[in-house]
Amino acid sequence: MHRLGKALRARPDVGQVGVAALVGLLGFAAAVQVRADDDDLLNRARRGDLFLILDGLTARGDQLEEQIAQLENDRRELLSGADSEAAALEQTAELAQQLAVLAGTVGATGPGVTVTIADPDGQVGARTMYSAVQELRSAGAEAIELSGGDGEQVRVVATTYFVDDDQGIAVDGVHLEPPYRFTVIGESETLAEAMEFPQGVVDAVTGDGGTATVAQHDELVVDVVHEATPPQYASPAPDDDSG
Repeated sequence: MHRLGKALRARPDVGQVGVAALVGLLGFAAAVQVRADDDDLLNRARRGDLFLILDGLTARGDQLEEQIAQLENDRRELLSGADSEAAALEQTAELAQQLAVLAGTVGATGPGVTVTIADPDGQVGARTMYSAVQELRSAGAEAIELSGGDGEQVRVVATTYFVDDDQGIAVDGVHLEPPYRFTVIGESETLAEAMEFPQGVVDAVTGDGGTATVAQHDELVVDVVHEATPPQYASPAPDDDSG
């Protein structure tokens, strides 16, 4: 070990440098010779051997082409998946907006009708007003707002209730005094026909001692919103994966 360490630490003399140079030249010559031998081998190869080499290169080229095609297909699928995800998100946002309109938590605009109910003697009761809402819903009403002559306004939603009280009605606990005005968004002609149908809402209001006037509009705005509260007892049902 002492001799080996000494040999490694010793500076090479001229002879050793010459030997190293000679070894390097021999290695370079060998590499050149291998390349020359390969070229010479191709030059001396038979036609059949050359065809075999060409077939091998062609097969390798085909494999590379298949890999390129697969990568291109993967890229298209990734891009398509991104587009599909973006479309799904857009559809989800649009659906959420539509549900918000139906739930009354956002404002709405569109064609529709106004139904003005005059009740000078205070005889039009909660039952008739509720029947009007039901008829409007059946006719395709998408947003309903009810205002009173006292300036109070209520967004009518699925949970809205009507109660008779002194000098008017209470809608979701809000007191409204006549005259009453429904602002309704939907297909205006269909809504108007539903109100004016024989023995319908207009006739019912007249029978109570009031009058109802229906007007169609190309553009209405319902801007009163309903403050939704979370359900106390109901919760979403679990997904049924059995089917």
